[in-house]
Amino acid sequence: MNNRKTAADQTRRHVLKGLAGSALALTALPILPVTTYGAGKKTLILFFSRSGNTRKLATMIHARVGGDLLEVQPAKDYPQDYDTLTKEAKKEQQEQARPALATKLPNLDAYSTIFLGYPNWWGTMPMFFFTLLETHDFSGKTIVPFCTHGGSRLGRSEEDIKRLCPKTTVLKGFSAFGKHVDEASTEVDAWLHGLHIPTVR
Repeated sequence: MNNRKTAADQTRRHVLKGLAGSALALTALPILPVTTYGAGKKTLILFFSRSGNTRKLATMIHARVGGDLLEVQPAKDYPQDYDTLTKEAKKEQQEQARPALATKLPNLDAYSTIFLGYPNWWGTMPMFFFTLLETHDFSGKTIVPFCTHGGSRLGRSEEDIKRLCPKTTVLKGFSAFGKHVDEASTEVDAWLHGLHIPTVR
């Protein structure tokens, strides 16, 4: 009887010792970091709006993804008259102009994801956005384009961004008809969901 009890005690101590060793081994395993979209850095939403439509769209996106919101302004004033504006925009594009910026951008090192918003002028971004992309280092960033338009959607702006910023990842852009921006909420949600971009609400 005593021999059986002693054997049982030894077996129990062996099992407990083995479990304790296993627990120590599990505790010693490295804790791997969880990879998330844009982990460790912030999101920046850069946009320009002449009529207010792109500003509405930028604000709508900002309400969903958070981060910092900054309206980009050119150094010169563009005409308020639509026809005069389109002539000016076409002239700049034909001349491959690089209009100066009035807005100073923050340190881009703090951001991993940059939403880029603009109205579609003659099939692409306003030419001062070319200035913006050529004079700042977007290397390693994820750029997410969005625009408002009168019928031509994103035009060739996505291709222009990829050409100007070859060391970035350019995600599928979003476009909204200028007059219907207020009705774009559901489409914005679907777009962000399709890109697997987490939202704050």
